[in-house]
Amino acid sequence: MKSTRNQTGLPGNARRYLLARMSALSILAAVALTGCGGGGEDVSYFGAIAVNPVTRAAGISYNYQSQADANAGASSKCGLGCSIVATFGNGMCGALARGSNGAVGYAVNPSKSNAESDAMSQCRLAGGTSCAIGLSECNG
Repeated sequence: MKSTRNQTGLPGNARRYLLARMSALSILAAVALTGCGGGGEDVSYFGAIAVNPVTRAAGISYNYQSQADANAGASSKCGLGCSIVATFGNGMCGALARGSNGAVGYAVNPSKSNAESDAMSQCRLAGGTSCAIGLSECNG
């Protein structure tokens, strides 16, 4: 039987054997990395909106590694007397709108423009006049 050679200079059977062996090793490496937490792991991001109901001060956090840290970040940016009014996770955006009369609206949505639009609507529903976006951020 005549042996054919390809660009690698190896006979066809040897080339197929090496390719199969390399494929098997690649699969084993991927399984090993996934099993030990390396490669392929999802990163989670968290955000929050905090508001002081008396002063209407507000704070927003995003891209934190835990919800507790995101809540603390938003509360810290807001100041004393603030409460978390909304939280948002991976691929989500949070927005807060303020009215000139002190009304506040907030919303969470995968789309930043939709979160802002929804926050504006919530501000108007709360009796807000001349509502405007005060805070808006996205995770990820």
